[in-house]
Amino acid sequence: MSATELLSPLDRKIVAALQVNGRAAWSRIAEVLDVPERTVAAHGVELLRTKQVRMTALTLLPKGGVLDSTIASVHCVSGMNRVTATAAAARPNSVFTYLTNGHTACVFELMTDRTQVPTVVLDEIPAMPGAERAETSTVLRLYKGTHQWHPGILDADQVAALRDQEQAERLTGSVELAPLGREEQEFARVLAANGRATVEELARVTALAPSSARRRLMQLQASGRLFDRAVVEPAALGFPTQAILRIRTLPGRTEALAARLAQVPEVRYLAFTTGRHQLFVDIACVDHDALTTFLMRADWADDAAEVDTSIILQALKRSGVRMDE
Repeated sequence: MSATELLSPLDRKIVAALQVNGRAAWSRIAEVLDVPERTVAAHGVELLRTKQVRMTALTLLPKGGVLDSTIASVHCVSGMNRVTATAAAARPNSVFTYLTNGHTACVFELMTDRTQVPTVVLDEIPAMPGAERAETSTVLRLYKGTHQWHPGILDADQVAALRDQEQAERLTGSVELAPLGREEQEFARVLAANGRATVEELARVTALAPSSARRRLMQLQASGRLFDRAVVEPAALGFPTQAILRIRTLPGRTEALAARLAQVPEVRYLAFTTGRHQLFVDIACVDHDALTTFLMRADWADDAAEVDTSIILQALKRSGVRMDE
C-alpha cells in the first residue's frame, strides 16, 4: 500500500538497467536502451538526486564470523507499530523492515554473527520499544534474493547486454566468512553510501592503484561478499501491491514448490526458514487483483497446506537503506 508515484517509462527502464548492473556507465545503458546518452545521464542523475532510486552495496559481516539470517515478526503494543519498526530499521545489521497489516505488524531481517544470535533473539528483540511478543525464524536457504528481482521491464537481450557477471547468491546457513581487509572494509563503507562511486574514488580512499582497486572490487562481487543494489520502491516500477507470504508446505513438497515460486517474476525474495511455515515470500504485484490471482493459482497452491498473507503498508528499510529518511 504505497503512495509512491509511478515513474515514467524511460525512468523505469533506467532503474531496471541499474537493477541489473548498478555500476554500468550511462553510455552503456543508453546504448542498450537505444536512447541518447545525454538523455539517459540527465534522467539517471535526477533519479539519484531525488532518491527515487538509491545505489548502495550490501556487505555481509565485514569483520567475519558465521553468518545467520534471522527473520523477526513482532507483535506490537497498540499504537506503537511505527516506534517498533523505526527501532528495527535503526539497527545497522537489519536488511529490510516492513510495517504490515498482518497479525505481526513489524517484520524485519537481521544479518548476525551466529555467536550473537542468542543475545539478539532472547534479549534485544523482545526489549525493543513497543514490542509485545516476537516470533523469530532462521533462514536456512535462500532461493531468491532481491538482487535477483528483475520485474520484466527489460527484455532478455537487454539484461544480457548489461550484465558483466552473475552476482553470487547471498550466503545463508552455516557459512563462515573471513574478515575483510582494511581496504575492502573501506570499499564497503564508501559503496554503502554511494554504490556508483568510481574505481578512482575507491583507489583514493585506500591508497591503492586504480588497477588494484578494480581487481579487489571484482573479487568482492564475485565471492558474494559485496552486493550491488539499486534500491527502489516496487510501486515506482508499477508494482504497488507488495505482500509477505508465509507458506506451510505439504510433506516432501517444499523443494518443488520453492523451485516453482523462484521462477515467478513477481517474487522478489524467497527463503526456506525454520518454524511453522517453511517458506517466507516477498511478492510485488501490479494490483490487488493480480495478487488474488496469484494466491489462487493451482500450479503452486496445491502444494501449500497453509498460506498466511500480509500486505506491506510501508517499507522503512530495503537492502540496508533507510527509506523513511
